[in-house]
Amino acid sequence: MKLSKIAFAVALPTMMLAGCGGDERRSTSDSSDLSGLWRTTLTSAQIGLDADSNISYLLEDSAQGLFFTSCIDRTRIELDRNGDTITGLPVGEATVVDNDTIRGSGDFGNSRGSKIALPLRFDMGSLNISGNGFGNRNFNDLCVISSDAKVLGATTYEEFSGGTLYNGETLEFRMRIMGNIGVSTYNVVREPEAGEASIVIKSEALLQNFNRTEMALRDGTVTITEDTNVWLKGTYSADMPNGDTVNGSFEFEKP
Repeated sequence: MKLSKIAFAVALPTMMLAGCGGDERRSTSDSSDLSGLWRTTLTSAQIGLDADSNISYLLEDSAQGLFFTSCIDRTRIELDRNGDTITGLPVGEATVVDNDTIRGSGDFGNSRGSKIALPLRFDMGSLNISGNGFGNRNFNDLCVISSDAKVLGATTYEEFSGGTLYNGETLEFRMRIMGNIGVSTYNVVREPEAGEASIVIKSEALLQNFNRTEMALRDGTVTITEDTNVWLKGTYSADMPNGDTVNGSFEFEKP
């Protein structure tokens, strides 16, 4: 099974760990194979428009083949590998530079991938959701993707999504801020304008308590408390479509 192309708008190896409050991104070196947690940045440019999409994913390099697990929907597929060339990744064809680095170019732009850590697990921070219908839920099996767009050099939006598992189903917590993200408080609305934010929670598991699979929050705020090279952290409180308030916090390791 091949993964369809996705337009993004959307001796143990030495490891450098991102410590608390640190600004050093996790990475690996001298890995024995491709297995681990990865990040890839796809950069695309058209006349007057520049966009970056950043994804995280797992690669499992085994005798049975090379397997890819996506972040948000946790789909696991086998990739095609011919020597140093990999096909089937969402960024298109890629070349293995070494077991810690992948590069590519294709219809969507240029991509660069680097291994974050050796363990085959998503551990890119935490997410808390608290409110009627949710209870008080803490998620640590977390992956993160992000994207941004610039028109004539000015940022139109920045977006971060945390993906995890909720009651046996995948859950996406997606936050978009119109303009540049920074340490500040933003109003949460359904259709944000400059300086405002939107938050969407999406999961098939929402059907049981909310009779819907996606909800856009409103009439609230999101506060960014830390924005570094490594981390985006903050808190939020806003109303669900049924009028109940949901609040919580997030710590997203940037992909």
